[in-house]
Amino acid sequence: MFKKHVLLAYTDLQAAGSRALLGLDPEHHRYEYRTLPVPEVPCLKPACVRGSTCAPAEQEFQPIQILNCKYEEFSVVVVNAVFGGDVCHHVVSRLLDECLRSGVEKITAVAALHFSHTGEQLYETTFFTQPVTSAPGLPNDLQVTDPILNLLVQFLLVDSLPATFLVVPGHKATEGAANVSDGSLTNISLLQDTLTSITGLRFSRGISCSLLYKGTNNPQEAMVNLIYM
Repeated sequence: MFKKHVLLAYTDLQAAGSRALLGLDPEHHRYEYRTLPVPEVPCLKPACVRGSTCAPAEQEFQPIQILNCKYEEFSVVVVNAVFGGDVCHHVVSRLLDECLRSGVEKITAVAALHFSHTGEQLYETTFFTQPVTSAPGLPNDLQVTDPILNLLVQFLLVDSLPATFLVVPGHKATEGAANVSDGSLTNISLLQDTLTSITGLRFSRGISCSLLYKGTNNPQEAMVNLIYM
């Protein structure tokens, strides 16, 4: 299902990584919409939805959205949902199993994380591959409380999959469209510009900024807010 190079994002505390990748520009790339079921985690709801009616060639975004480029060896994979830490391993395991089954050669993951203090706009950490930017690595003393990111790293180390993590500092996003006040607009733009420079793929700021972040609308997921502060 996946192409050789997977661009991966999930609903981080700003939904910055996910909105950045969902903006893959249909005017410059032809791609097919696919999804990836996770039987252990049914009834997921999209965390980000389109803010306007779909164009004829577009589709509504799914909780786990895959955009497979037709002419380039890239798959955009977005976990466009929010769920509790107790089920994260099912989702991450399903994603990495599909990467291995598909013969994926590299994963580039993007995310916003909470930093208690930061002096950089972008960080890059790599496993089993060389850096692709001049950004510094994540600080050694950074305490990562993001369960999806922690699990991703654990699974990637076990499977020895080459991976690059592009991380921007961020704070919990407000619901609705990306904006300047919560920093989400700046981070989406930075991640897209960085990805374009290293992959050649084009992203539409207009699409990403039109997406509406719904936040955590399931009462059973309220505890996730403790992670996303």
